[in-house]
Amino acid sequence: MDWPTNRCSCGGAGELAFEVRDLKFAAATAAGRMMRCADCRALYPDRFPGPGALAEAYADYYTARPARTGWRGWLRDLFNRPRRSYLRRDLPSGARRLLDFGCGSGAYLAAVRSDQPGCVAFGTDLGPRPAGPLTFTWLDQEGMEAEAPFDWITLGHVLEHLRDPGATVARLGRRLSPNAGLWVATPNSESFIFRAAGRWARDVDFPRHREVFSRRGLERLIGEVGFYARFTSPPRINAVLNVISTLGMIMRDHEANGLERARAAGAVLTGLAIHCLSPARTRLASAPELIATCRIPPGALPTTKRS
Repeated sequence: MDWPTNRCSCGGAGELAFEVRDLKFAAATAAGRMMRCADCRALYPDRFPGPGALAEAYADYYTARPARTGWRGWLRDLFNRPRRSYLRRDLPSGARRLLDFGCGSGAYLAAVRSDQPGCVAFGTDLGPRPAGPLTFTWLDQEGMEAEAPFDWITLGHVLEHLRDPGATVARLGRRLSPNAGLWVATPNSESFIFRAAGRWARDVDFPRHREVFSRRGLERLIGEVGFYARFTSPPRINAVLNVISTLGMIMRDHEANGLERARAAGAVLTGLAIHCLSPARTRLASAPELIATCRIPPGALPTTKRS
């Protein structure tokens, strides 16, 4: 793989947090170093696959897979029942034109079509068009410009993969209709799972996550391109699912010391219990995800201030 140097999007200096490997997909055999930004407290790998190696890093990535059926689909639906608002991505009832930037297989857009049939759904992705028949209108980058404006644009776990997330947010902001907004979800570098599990945390996702944002870093990025953000806490079930995946990472790392892995698993489960029993404000700070609804102040236009 081609591995150029990577840095935090805020430009702050980094200090070593922990060593990382691709435990989830084994797409990369090389190890990396996860750095903690001394300024915004984001986490980021010190190197990242170059353009010629990205296809290998994302081989068989889960976002491109079709929705599960059978007992797995039943189990997914069971977990999804208590988090309907989150899965709808706070889509306003009056929204008529929806764009999912980073749509993957289009699972979210398919759900919107059945739940809010009056909404016209569009999807685009940095990867290829999904295979097979689609329940939404696929747009390439030129088509996205032609179909604007949109009433709601969602970025579900997209920003952490991008080289210039600020420029992307600014560009999408200019494609919004008046009084519209962006919905952003991204991992939280200051979650209880990162504190407890470190390199085994599910959202390390090396070498695909270029930056795991802190709330401070994400809020600053959004503000610098002309938006204000309202943060909400994700459902508790999201933390449970993230912990299950993190425990899988711990069990899968047979090269690590068994006692160290057992301690990390115990710390993760203890952290989950504390998180779920904590008041809403505490959960907002320690949740595995940052959920932000972003809007442009009246009379303002988003700009690009980052390089």
